[in-house]
Amino acid sequence: MLLKKLHSLTLKSFLPPFTITLFVSVFLFFLVEIVITYLDDMIGKGLRTSDLLKLFFYSWVAIIPQCIPLAVLLGSIMCFGNLAENYELAAMKSSGLGLFRIMKPVLVFIVILAGLTFLFNNFIMPVVNLKAVALMYDIRQKKPSVNIKEGIFYNKIDNYSLRVGEKSANKDTLKEIYIYDHSAQQGNTIQMYANSGKMTTTADTSALVLILKDGNRYEEVKDRDSLGREKKFLSQLNFRSLQINIELKEFKLKRTDENQFKNTGEMLNIWQIDSVMDSTKRILNRRIVELKNQSNNYFFARSFVLDKCEHKDSIQHTDSLLARLKKEDRNRLIDAALNAMRNNATTLDGNITSFESTQSEISAFSIEWHRKIVVCFACIILFFVGAPLGAIIKKGGLGLPVVVAVFFFLAYFIITEGYTSMAIDGVMTAWIAMWIPLGIFLPISIFLTYKAARDSAIFDFITNTYWFSNLLLKFKPRAKSTANSK
Repeated sequence: MLLKKLHSLTLKSFLPPFTITLFVSVFLFFLVEIVITYLDDMIGKGLRTSDLLKLFFYSWVAIIPQCIPLAVLLGSIMCFGNLAENYELAAMKSSGLGLFRIMKPVLVFIVILAGLTFLFNNFIMPVVNLKAVALMYDIRQKKPSVNIKEGIFYNKIDNYSLRVGEKSANKDTLKEIYIYDHSAQQGNTIQMYANSGKMTTTADTSALVLILKDGNRYEEVKDRDSLGREKKFLSQLNFRSLQINIELKEFKLKRTDENQFKNTGEMLNIWQIDSVMDSTKRILNRRIVELKNQSNNYFFARSFVLDKCEHKDSIQHTDSLLARLKKEDRNRLIDAALNAMRNNATTLDGNITSFESTQSEISAFSIEWHRKIVVCFACIILFFVGAPLGAIIKKGGLGLPVVVAVFFFLAYFIITEGYTSMAIDGVMTAWIAMWIPLGIFLPISIFLTYKAARDSAIFDFITNTYWFSNLLLKFKPRAKSTANSK
């Protein structure tokens, strides 16, 4: 019963810092990766609140998995740092509990969290990424909302050119309005002038509504007389009030079919990635075989026949053969050979570029396949880095634990990004590059866990100074004996 209370205490000490760290880190990543990066693409486009909320929700959810390792690391450091600082960890150890027994409830939670993270990455993240990418693409393609400035002709509405002399404070009442209507596709045939007016949009924002007051409408009309001759005359309309509806279809957010974006590993689960990789590899191997056959049967056909010819001695040398030809025939023959070589070289270069591009696609799919799994194991390994560190430094709160956690996470993040870039560039195999960061942190976690289990104060300045002094004393007798021998 007492052991269950201790486990409950340990778990309750871990969950609050873990939750707070996860929320704060997701918020900061969201600001940097979404808001700041794509702010220019969202401002001034008259987006609906529902579209922005959808984008923010998808982006927020997509960031959660990459922040879980940081939350685990900082939460474990703060949890066990608080327990050690308040001597609760020492009391548990004095009652006969080992460090692994104390960490057991949190470790079980981390293992469950790692499993849920994998399920999240494999089944939910592809859908969220697909919707987020499709929505962001549509937002970036959307035209900015109508913004008519005073005294300047506005030409961004198709088939219309508008000029407003003055706008009221609330921007809906206009004065000195000039409108040139080119919707008839016959040039500047319709012109409207008004002393004042109001500007609104329809409920679905599909049209701009202009209500003009006290103005004139001029239209150039073409007609034919009885003899078929074309005539032009001017139609004039004086009005007290005139309503004009201008379509704004190109300013609305047009949704693209999401299936067009299902071509990257981020939009697929691991089984779909396996299927795509297998089919891509088969296509690549088939193209390599086809190029090999083409090379043997076409590029090197003449040299191949020459090598197998039984009467090589009877074949005349190229120079002696060319010497017998006329200058025009010889130049024509040389030009034909050079053109054939250039065509062959161009074909080979194109195939090589295509092969490299296909191989890069395979590497990208492989990187995403391993990324979905690596994050899960990163949670476990970083827990075995954070929990022993908290027990060793014996500090809780937001001071030293935060500094240490950020340092280790930045090291892990930089190493991961560096090796991922190497895998993308084809310098290193994808699975090796994705697992090397964990391979680097695994011995660190083992070392820290070993030291914490033995209550070693590896960050104690006095202990480290004493160890360093003893190391120097071992070398002093050797230095004296060397001096005496001289």
